[in-house]
Amino acid sequence: MKSCNCPSCGASIAFQSSLSVYAVCKYCSSMVVRRDLDVESIGTMAALPQDMSPFQIGTQGKFDGVGFGIIGRMKLSWENGYWNEWFIVSEDGRKGWLAEAQGFYAVSFEIEENAELKEKNLDSLQLGSFLKFPDSLLKIVDIKEATCVGCEGELPFVAPKGRKTKSLDLVGKSGEFASIEIENNQRRVYLGRYIEWEYLHCQNFRILEGW
Repeated sequence: MKSCNCPSCGASIAFQSSLSVYAVCKYCSSMVVRRDLDVESIGTMAALPQDMSPFQIGTQGKFDGVGFGIIGRMKLSWENGYWNEWFIVSEDGRKGWLAEAQGFYAVSFEIEENAELKEKNLDSLQLGSFLKFPDSLLKIVDIKEATCVGCEGELPFVAPKGRKTKSLDLVGKSGEFASIEIENNQRRVYLGRYIEWEYLHCQNFRILEGW
C-alpha cells in the first residue's frame, strides 16, 4: 500500500493497489493522479448519489475460488440508462471489473489482445459478429457509446466526469462474457463470465431494505 498526501487538502491517500494510478480523495473529492513518485490534482469529482447497489468500496468476494476486493467504482451512462463498473483487484494480482446492470453481474479481468483481435478493425464490427478469444468464440451482443458520470475510490486509469468510450459486450454459449473498451484508439480487453450473486460470496456489502 502506497500513501501520499492529497495536493488539495493534505489528507493522506492510501493507494491500496500498485495497479491504481488514479483516486478520488474521500475528504475533498479531488481527482488525484499518481505519476511515479509524485501526485497531481486534476480537479474535483462531484459526489455520486446513492443507488440500489449492494456493493461498496471495501466489499470482498470470491470468483472461481480466488478472493478479490472492490477498491473503486465508475458510474457510466448510455442512451438507455446507467450501470456501475466496480474496479476489483484479486488476491493473485489481476485487475478486473465487476459490472452491475439491472440485477445482472459479470466479472472480467484484463487480458492481452491475441493476434486475431489486434488485426480486427473493431469499428467495422456489427451486432452478431463473432470474435475468437482464448478457448472460446464470443458473439457481440451490444455496442454502445458510454460516458463517465462519476467515480470514487481508486482506478487503473484516469476517468474524469465526461470521459467517453466505445464499449463492445460479447457473450458465449456457456455464460462467458467479454468487454472491449475503446478510448482514443486505445483498446482494453476483459474476459470473464456472468455470475449469480450467491456465488460471489460477498462480505462487507451494503444491506438494502427488503433483503
